[in-house]
Amino acid sequence: MRIHLTTLFFLLVFTCFGQYKQNTDSLRKAYDADMGILSGAFAKVYYPNRPEIYSLSEPLFLKKIDSLQQPFMKTTNKYAVNFQKLDKNFIPKERREIEYFFDRIIQDYPYFHENHTGNKVRLSNSVQKKLDKHLPDFNNPTLLSIRDVKGYIEGFLRHKSSDEVKKDIYKNSDNKRLDAYLNLIPKYFTNQECKEYWQYHYLYDHMDEWGTKNLDGIVSTFLSSCKNEAYKKTIDSMYRESANARKDHLIKTYKTVDGYNLDIHIFLPDSIDKTKKSPVMVYFSGGSWTKGNPEWAFYNCNSYAKKGWVGVSVEYRLADRHETTPFEAVKDARSAIRWLRMNADTYNIDTTRIVVSGNSAGGHLVLTTALANDWNEDSDNLNYSATPNLLLVNAGVYSLYSERSTDWITRDLADKSLAKKISPIHLLRTGIPPMLIIHGTNDQSVDYGSAKAFAVEMKKLGNDFEFHTLEGAPHAIWFDRRFSGKVSDLRKAFLKKYGYE
Repeated sequence: MRIHLTTLFFLLVFTCFGQYKQNTDSLRKAYDADMGILSGAFAKVYYPNRPEIYSLSEPLFLKKIDSLQQPFMKTTNKYAVNFQKLDKNFIPKERREIEYFFDRIIQDYPYFHENHTGNKVRLSNSVQKKLDKHLPDFNNPTLLSIRDVKGYIEGFLRHKSSDEVKKDIYKNSDNKRLDAYLNLIPKYFTNQECKEYWQYHYLYDHMDEWGTKNLDGIVSTFLSSCKNEAYKKTIDSMYRESANARKDHLIKTYKTVDGYNLDIHIFLPDSIDKTKKSPVMVYFSGGSWTKGNPEWAFYNCNSYAKKGWVGVSVEYRLADRHETTPFEAVKDARSAIRWLRMNADTYNIDTTRIVVSGNSAGGHLVLTTALANDWNEDSDNLNYSATPNLLLVNAGVYSLYSERSTDWITRDLADKSLAKKISPIHLLRTGIPPMLIIHGTNDQSVDYGSAKAFAVEMKKLGNDFEFHTLEGAPHAIWFDRRFSGKVSDLRKAFLKKYGYE
């Protein structure tokens, strides 16, 4: 049987290609396995010890970071010769990612060093010059697909925006951090593709995490100047969807403070029986007091309204929007409950059945409505109670005084112990309304032990509460499909127990 020369040629090509791909795949698997082991070892050393590492002096800090980086670089050297034969761009790309990853850590040093030690420092000139060599990459569109490059740029803009946002031009801004980002981007991005990418990135992120309030002008400017049609279509769609979501319910200002009009979103039942007052379900969004969007609770508010309740979602001040701390958020949460009591007749609210619900930082705010009695807005009418009648807390935060992850809250306070004023574990007393606490044992954001300690103290005081442990559950128990059903069942049973269902 004869084989045509052309056929033979292609058979040889395909055979060689198959062998090439097999060799490349085999090499990649070995490389990835080695890098996986290194990443695990790095994580065990770095993440649990970040406060100690960032508390070091700059020379010792750099020495430590270099010791963590070198095993990764040595591994790339180990594979360099073999990859040169198969894919000469792979190792240089890997080295760049590793360099950017560790330079991001170095870039963060002044911020976290101050957080953990209280001492303000700047990077030495030599270190700063090394980092400045990355600036030309900001305008290289081919690098936008590299995760660690983007992570470094995000960190760079984060630190620059922290200085930028302190300028007087942002004093009356309702979206301070976004405005700062959008003003900084043209200074560092001259390439049109890169500039539009970062404008889109921060605008998308803001609408997703903080909502679209007072963004009309920003969105309009972006849509008229952006050349990327896909970006424009996404932003326009998100904005319209958000605008429509705000049309089917009442939006009222419950407080004006520092120039901000804070909204309370009210979902009323379709039919109101004036002879029978409605219970209220109030939602405080989570987000580490830095982000949060009232829209996240709109679906649940609607669901309760259909059952004859009044559903409420509260906007409160946030660090990455208003440049505030949890101290202001606590005041807002308490003001919102007082506003509902003051306007109960207008909305047919049963003031003996006000239920508040929150996840994570929102859970913290739920707790402080009942506990932080000494922390109130000057404009509040203290004749109205800020304490709800029932508390629902999912993966809440119970201590803001001793938790290392919340150092940023007290960094500007001369008296760090002031955090106890809004720290639930330090505010416990008898006579707290019935409370449901749900927490997962594998919560990496808020230690399960802090929830258990809170429950122990509640029991000692004889308070009426339920504490439910979800074995193996992570932080977002309200969202994770493995546990959200259980959370929902526990909440329903708790409400039924007290005659709300």
